[in-house]
Amino acid sequence: MTAILTTDAIAPAERIDWWRGRVSDLFGADYRIEPSYAVPFSIGVEMSCAEPLTVVRVRGSAHCSKGLSDPGSEARLLIHLQLSGHLQLRAEGREIQLAPGHLALFPARESTDLDFPEAYEHITAVLPVSLVENMAPAWPRHAVQAIPARSGTTAVLADHLHSLSRHPEALASAASASLVRMTVGLIGAFLSELEDSAPKHSGGLRAYHIGRIKQYALAHLANPTLEINDISNGVGLSPRYIHRLFQGEPLPIMQWVQKERLIRCYRALADKSNAGKSICEIAFSLGFSDQANFTRSFRKLFDMSPKEARTTGTEARFREIVHLKTKN
Repeated sequence: MTAILTTDAIAPAERIDWWRGRVSDLFGADYRIEPSYAVPFSIGVEMSCAEPLTVVRVRGSAHCSKGLSDPGSEARLLIHLQLSGHLQLRAEGREIQLAPGHLALFPARESTDLDFPEAYEHITAVLPVSLVENMAPAWPRHAVQAIPARSGTTAVLADHLHSLSRHPEALASAASASLVRMTVGLIGAFLSELEDSAPKHSGGLRAYHIGRIKQYALAHLANPTLEINDISNGVGLSPRYIHRLFQGEPLPIMQWVQKERLIRCYRALADKSNAGKSICEIAFSLGFSDQANFTRSFRKLFDMSPKEARTTGTEARFREIVHLKTKN
């Protein structure tokens, strides 16, 4: 079956209720729709279906969808590929931000909220949770993660979803059963690849995300305008969730970034091979844009000025200072 659903012919005052009914039909759960009143609410859906698979391509205006009830029958799992705009997703006790090119899976539940802050487009495949559990029992471990669809099985699955959305008639053809098996198999391969690459250390998902966040921040220390929103977009996690992850860390995320910059400045200043570089040049290369602020922050952390670090700083002295600061 294929269908095109749109609000174009529906009176503006009736569009919210109309879309709420379609969401219930498509995803099996009841949602409250809260539009952005900055622009008229509009939705367009291209849908193709061959049991047990439904594929939808949705283009819409900014709005929030807040889960109100769990499915009355079998729960459904959404494999979501963001094409344009952003999605702030809260589900399964986690919160992420999807940018264009990110793929994620999540269930349609009462606890699932979707916030589209701008006009957007996405492709979503819908399957019964029980079917996914049979081939990948550990799927909840990988739910609500923003996964870039740039390589490997994730990229293959994203390309396949694009193809299904471009050729919706294929799921209504005589070959539909084979296409469904192929799609389900690709989703299984995608989940298997995630499971194989999942962190096995005791810190689990939290430590995995913190590691990703720190890795991204360290790679962008030279950017003087680096902010939490840049990190959020880079790793596909919401700013609020990042702040929550770092509540158990010694420093909040941006204070940690500041300290890492200062540590690298100290080591660069103490390194005799950098004698030809000025203090300002080193500081600016590591993301500082104000010399007075840099000097003040440097002195506060190391109890010496950048100039003193250049003349008397050593790696041994650095380790001694960091040890004392940590101990105190």
